[in-house]
Amino acid sequence: MAGAVMLGGIVYYAVCVFPTNEVHSNPAPGRIDVDQKAVAARASAGDPQAQLQMGILGLEKAIRPGEYREAGDWLRQAAEAGMAEAQYQLGALYQSGRLAGQDPTNTVFWLEQAAAQRHVAALYNLGSMYGTGRGVTRDPGAAVRYFRQAAELGDAYAQYNLARRCEDGQGTATDLVEAWKWYALAGSGGIASAKDGKHALESRLTAQQLEHARLSLEQFRKQAAALRK
Repeated sequence: MAGAVMLGGIVYYAVCVFPTNEVHSNPAPGRIDVDQKAVAARASAGDPQAQLQMGILGLEKAIRPGEYREAGDWLRQAAEAGMAEAQYQLGALYQSGRLAGQDPTNTVFWLEQAAAQRHVAALYNLGSMYGTGRGVTRDPGAAVRYFRQAAELGDAYAQYNLARRCEDGQGTATDLVEAWKWYALAGSGGIASAKDGKHALESRLTAQQLEHARLSLEQFRKQAAALRK
């Protein structure tokens, strides 16, 4: 998983392809050791997976604006074919400002296409955008909805951001029991601040509330384990 930073109380992933620390990173496939000519031939013939590979390869090598444009063209073809990873990468490329047409609607459109396919990074990016108002009208309720979807898919940083919102009543009703659960899950995912938040909440919960929170946590983990089978 890529690293992350906290700005203004909100955690952002550091994108692995684009040098910015303001959006979530769903790491692109690692360097692809392939016969690029063969991949290019398949991509030109209309193979969406090959088009995605060409886009990722292009991003890895891109330095000048025209090179990002070429990578974006391949990603767009794969994105239009319905590939969620391509939709996410294209949205993130627009968001980075390295692709012509840096209209926020381009970013949101492609991230939403990927999010509709439960792409965790796209869900997280949209949550961050609506939570901060960067590129969209700030909407705490929308931020919570996107963070919740990413959190339910197991993203620790989304779980942490959702916990903070449940604790503070940002975009959702204040719910300390729910906040404790998400802090616990985020802490298990390695977020140190989440462990602190969980411990701080324990002094504010009654014994009955804490038991309810623990049962809710156990139920979530069981359901997640069942889905993985």
